This record gives sequence, C-alpha cells and structure tokens, in this order.
Amino acid sequence: MLYPRMRMPSQLALLGDLLLIAGEKLDVPAEQLLRTVPLLGDDSALAAPFIAFEETDPPPGLAEQAAIYGAWIACNQPFSHHNREIGYRFMRAMLKEAEKPWPQFPEDAYVVEAMFESVETAAITVAEFVDWVCLRVKVAERLRDEAAS
Repeated sequence: MLYPRMRMPSQLALLGDLLLIAGEKLDVPAEQLLRTVPLLGDDSALAAPFIAFEETDPPPGLAEQAAIYGAWIACNQPFSHHNREIGYRFMRAMLKEAEKPWPQFPEDAYVVEAMFESVETAAITVAEFVDWVCLRVKVAERLRDEAAS
C-alpha cells in the first residue's frame, strides 16, 4: 500500500492544514482566513506551485511537494504577515504527514530562516530551495536508518 502515500494530499486537506497553521500563527480564526485569503482557484496557494510541474515526469515527490509549497508561501506571501514561518510550518506538516523526517541540528533556527529568506528574496531559486530540503530529508532518513540498525 505504498502508492496511496505517494499521492499528493487532496487540495481540501491541504487547505485545512494551511488555514489551521496560518490561523494559529496569525491569531486569526481559520474560517476568517478562508473568506479573506485567496486560497482556492487556479492561481491559488494550493494550485499555483504545481502549474509548472503538470507535465513533469515523474511528478515531484512528497518532500519536493512540501518544499514547493513552503517556498511558494514565502515568495508569494498570501497572508498579511509571518509568511516565512507559515511556509516553514506548512512544509514541516506536509513532511510529517508523508512520514519524511526532518533533521534537528543546533544551527537550524539560523539556517532555516536564512534559506526561507533567500528563496523569498530570489537570492536562490525555488529549485535550489527544493534541492536543499530534499538533501536535509535524505540526511535525516540516513541518520534514522543508521540509528535503527
């Protein structure tokens, strides 16, 4: 039953998770965000990141999808403020849902903030950001596997 886990979560599930994360950070009810932030439709926070990947073969993996969403939120700032942190929290939630580990290193606070700022300001490309996230996930998977053996 690996194939169902390989599919991207539904847009409604993603929308609910994103609204809960943003609502908690912004101290605004998720229902209010649903009415005021353009998160549905073809140019929405949920559809826009994957427009460029529609014909990609193979499609982005789950870690790549999480990174793309995190970067899109940081770059496009659909919320009034705290978009980097919302993007990071949403990315982490997607990784957790996909059972993808995320390494916790002492320098994480600085490094993660710097990478989100870099993608937001276009100092690095979204592709470079995605590669960074995927590399961190692979490192965490390797550390987990080594600890298990």
